[in-house]
Amino acid sequence: MFLRWSSNLTQLRISTPLCENTCSRTNEHHITTTKTHIYSHYVKAGTAIDLEAANRATSTYLVDRRLDMLPSLLSTDLCSLKGNVDRFAFSVLWEITPDAQIVNVEFQKTLIHSIAALTYQEAQTMIDLPDTPANRKDKQVSAVKGLARLARVLSKRRIDAGALTLASPEVKFVFDSESLNPTDVKQYAMLEANDLVMEFMLLANVTVGKRILRQYPGLSVLRRHPAPNRGRFDDLISKAKSRGFDLVIDDSKMLADSLDAAVIPSDPYFNKLLRICATRCLSPAQYFCSGEFRPKEWHHYGLAAPVYTHFTSPIRR
Repeated sequence: MFLRWSSNLTQLRISTPLCENTCSRTNEHHITTTKTHIYSHYVKAGTAIDLEAANRATSTYLVDRRLDMLPSLLSTDLCSLKGNVDRFAFSVLWEITPDAQIVNVEFQKTLIHSIAALTYQEAQTMIDLPDTPANRKDKQVSAVKGLARLARVLSKRRIDAGALTLASPEVKFVFDSESLNPTDVKQYAMLEANDLVMEFMLLANVTVGKRILRQYPGLSVLRRHPAPNRGRFDDLISKAKSRGFDLVIDDSKMLADSLDAAVIPSDPYFNKLLRICATRCLSPAQYFCSGEFRPKEWHHYGLAAPVYTHFTSPIRR
């Protein structure tokens, strides 16, 4: 197995307690990476563990726990990044300019030694710190802030290309400490740190999709998101028009722009409700083999990406 180790790169894990982590690193040359775990080293095809994972198909998230697709020994220990512990992974490494232009891409089997394991809130605290000389000298803070700057550019570029910003609110439950019965429900607060991780995961999935397509033009497992059926949107279009707004769904950029314009200053929840309803009108995304469809049908409508796959999150799908 090929191992790559660069001591001048800062390696951080950013995750949430119930979800799989993603990981990125940066140095003065703006080299970043997103990794996925090498589960195939432990899960051999046709074994009992492989068949059970295939039967489960995905990890299931309940109000207070996660039912893993794979045993927790793998998902939370051997195949999970931990602070100051070596872990094998398969990584996508980009050389990126300060304005998020990709100069070079490599795909490597790697050995990762994380200098920190951060929650989203801890990462957000670092993002919010002022840009002082002391903070610039701190490895963790400078790495997280640098990644956040790149993520903002990547996000703007996706949105300008027509990627949708929809709403699918997540909630969390509050439990009684003694009976463990739920006593309240609250909306899960999304932070910029969540967006940071998402941007690099999306970039990894697009990058890997293009790479496997070059290698296996007719056999690549990709993910497509067809344009929505207008009939599914008719009711929502009619209701939006009754409030003075035109929803245009001819392409994702037009839908994104019309959703952005549908704002009622006196009703701050209107736009969010409209986005939630629009999410439910979209066609479901599909896994497919590249040989099954023509290239123009590979497009991912919601992400405005011509090619997309799921390289990330092998722990749960």
